[in-house]
Amino acid sequence: MNKSDFNNELKFILLRSIFLDCAAYLISVFFIGFTVRMAAGLLLGTFGMMVNLYLLYRSVARIVNSGGSKAQSFMMKSYLFRLFVTGVIIVISMKLSFINTVGTVLPYFYPKLVYTGSTLFRKGGKSDESV
Repeated sequence: MNKSDFNNELKFILLRSIFLDCAAYLISVFFIGFTVRMAAGLLLGTFGMMVNLYLLYRSVARIVNSGGSKAQSFMMKSYLFRLFVTGVIIVISMKLSFINTVGTVLPYFYPKLVYTGSTLFRKGGKSDESV
């Protein structure tokens, strides 16, 4: 995946993440009311999710460009660093009283939702009807 494909992919996930943020916020209104805390948590979580995707892209691109030498150890280091960044963002949301922690964690599930949904609702793709 080259840089322009990755940028297109980031735009794809960001637009859907904003939609999911709005949906999550509207659903949270029924439980906790209109709060800035939830909106701040969703924004922080979406930022963290995008940083996580960028770091993943960088690590995979580096391994592909280097020919895969010592790929396993580098991927493990990259994974631990991404896990550390995610942990720092979640701890920040726990320590700051104006950020909702649930709202921060929720966007980390968006990529699974978006890619599963895009697979299920893809138009013009191959059908399973081979008869």
